[in-house]
Amino acid sequence: MPDNSVYSGQGASAIEEAYVRQFQEGFEKAYQQETSILDPLVDRDTQSSEFKSYQRMGEAEEMVEDTTRYGDNPVSEIPHDNRRISLRHFELGKYIEPKDLMKVVSDPSNGYNAELLKSGKRKRDDFLIEKYFADAYTGKEGSTVMSYAVGATDENSDKITVGEYSNGSSNKIITSAGRYALAAGNKEGISVGADFDGGAGSGSGLTIEKLKALRTAMLRIESIQQEDTLPMLVTAYQLEELLAQDEIINSDYSVRKNLAEGNITTFMGYRFILCERLPLTSGVDGDERRCMVFTPKALKLTIGSDLKGDMWRDPSKKNIPYMHFKQSIGASRMWGEVAGEIRCKEV
Repeated sequence: MPDNSVYSGQGASAIEEAYVRQFQEGFEKAYQQETSILDPLVDRDTQSSEFKSYQRMGEAEEMVEDTTRYGDNPVSEIPHDNRRISLRHFELGKYIEPKDLMKVVSDPSNGYNAELLKSGKRKRDDFLIEKYFADAYTGKEGSTVMSYAVGATDENSDKITVGEYSNGSSNKIITSAGRYALAAGNKEGISVGADFDGGAGSGSGLTIEKLKALRTAMLRIESIQQEDTLPMLVTAYQLEELLAQDEIINSDYSVRKNLAEGNITTFMGYRFILCERLPLTSGVDGDERRCMVFTPKALKLTIGSDLKGDMWRDPSKKNIPYMHFKQSIGASRMWGEVAGEIRCKEV
C-alpha cells in the first residue's frame, strides 16, 4: 500500500508536505489513472456551437416481387433522424505560492501542470461513461428522448434486455420471450442481466455464458460481424473472475497462457480493457458493475475546446502565479445496437 500521507494535504497547505526537511529532490506522484481510456475508443468530431446534430439514416423497406404489367413505379421511404449533442464545460486550477517555492528543493510547477492535465483526462472518461448510459436526444428536431434499455436501478435481471429501437432487422426481437426481454418504447441498447446465468436472485460476476450471450445478441440484430472483436471495459474485479474460468486459463481453450501471465487481453471475440471508473449500482443483495461493450459507432465525442492549460499572474492574489486547465466537450450515444453492457455482481 502506498503511503498516502505524502500527498493527503488539501489547498494551500498541501505543499507543506514536500518541504526540504524530507531531504529529497523531485516529487513522487500518487498512483492514479494518467490518461483517457475511452477517448481513443469512440468517434470524435469538432463542435463550434452550443448544439450540434448528426443525421442518421435507417434501412430501406423490403424489396417486393413485381407481379404486374405496366404497373406503377415502387416508392420506398428511408427514415432519417438526428442525434443532438450539447457542449459542457469543465475547468480546474491551482495557485502557486512563491513563498512555498522557496521552501522546497525542486520547483513543482511542471508536476502541478502534469497532475492537472491527468485530472482533465479522467474527467473526460467520466463524462463519456455518463453519456453512454444517459438519455440521448433524437428525432427530426433532436427533441425526442431515447433512453438506455435498462436504468441504473433495474437490477437482478436474468434476461438479455434489448431496447425496442435496437431490436434488429432480419430476425427481430419482437416480444419478451425465452432469454430476451424487450424494453418497449424509445429504448435502445443491450444489457445482459447480473442474474442471467444463475436465475433470479442468484447473480454472478463476469462469466463465459454472459460473454456468449451479449455477442450472440449483437450478431442476431446484425450490428456486428462474426469476425469483429469487441472492446470491453472491466475492472480488476472482473479480470480476477476471468482468471478463475477454466476456458480462459486452460491452454486447451486459449492460445495465450493467461494464468502464467496473470493478464487477459483477448478471448472469445472480446478485447478486455481495464477501467476502474465504471459505474457500480447498489442493491440489497450485492452491487452490480456495469461493464461496457461497444464499437466506436456507439458513442460520439465532440470537442469544442480541447483540454489545454494556461498560466497567468492574479493581481487580486498579490500577483502570484495561477495555473488553469479547461475543456469544452459534448457526447451522445449514437447507435444503441452496438452499445452493450454486461451486469456483473460484486460482493
